[in-house]
Amino acid sequence: MRVQRRRDGVVKLWLEHDDDLYHLDLLLEPGDNVRASTERREAVQADRLRAERGRKKKLTLTLEIEKVEYQPFGQRLRCHGPITEAKRDVGQHHTLLLGSGDDLMLAKSKWASHHKRRLQEAVQPVVRALAVAVEADSVVLAEVRPYGIRELRSLNRAGGKGTGGETQKAFFARVCTSVADALDNDSGGTTLIVIGPGFLKEDLLKQARADSPEQWGDATAVTAGQGGLAGVHEALRSGKLPQAAAQVQLQRELEAVELFNDALAKNLATYGTAQLRAALEAGAGERLLILASETRSPKGRQLLTLAEQARTEVIEVSPHHHGGEILAGLGGAAAVLRYKL
Repeated sequence: MRVQRRRDGVVKLWLEHDDDLYHLDLLLEPGDNVRASTERREAVQADRLRAERGRKKKLTLTLEIEKVEYQPFGQRLRCHGPITEAKRDVGQHHTLLLGSGDDLMLAKSKWASHHKRRLQEAVQPVVRALAVAVEADSVVLAEVRPYGIRELRSLNRAGGKGTGGETQKAFFARVCTSVADALDNDSGGTTLIVIGPGFLKEDLLKQARADSPEQWGDATAVTAGQGGLAGVHEALRSGKLPQAAAQVQLQRELEAVELFNDALAKNLATYGTAQLRAALEAGAGERLLILASETRSPKGRQLLTLAEQARTEVIEVSPHHHGGEILAGLGGAAAVLRYKL
């Protein structure tokens, strides 16, 4: 995403990648004003009793947001609300459909600290990775984005290793075909990583490089104690992924949750709304972990204000990975303490 700040507090955003929509979803809130180009159908009066559907025409308008719809890992974001400024149809409701390649102007009544942090994260270079997690007789393909991990496909070796079963070579050939399908629409910016225990990942990488050197030539093998999505999370937490695919923010969030778990075992962490509020008001909070989606809730806003007043570090955690799932189970927020309470 590219960002241009104006003196009047309005920000212009250029959406350059699907991942920008994740950040945009967290930026947009009811009451914000968004100005963008769109298409809107004109009503054609066929007679005095009814209006027929006219042709869609391009129109630049300003919308006051009432509702935002976004599906994680999706390619489109919808924001709904009444038109406040346009050549026609002011006051009527409209839906803006935004995706990669679009630009918009965003105006807020107040830009809070977490909004500014979100903009700083949004302008970071986007680096995607496709993880091929290998274990005995099965392989999981998963895409690693800056905000989460999503399983794309799971493949099992037909018949296992027994007599008459699928050979390892044939199974690995199927894996390579699936990887090629997953990368079919890739523009060349995806890093390929093979993760797993033992020598299986090396065997897969050797065969894949021999069959498709142009696709697998730069792939990297990373050792993990297990395969599947658990192996991908392990590789991320351990920091073993190559820097180009480490997804720095994602890794930082996972490490922060791990450090919280360690601190909790030492009675140097807390969670629960009342406990968090008390810790932050006492100045005991060293680091506040909060689900990114909670920054829009009244409870989350209150915790963010208290953290800012106490100069507590804030880390927003995406709900779309294992660390976010742990945090969600704790109520959406937790804190590492400077000292025991």
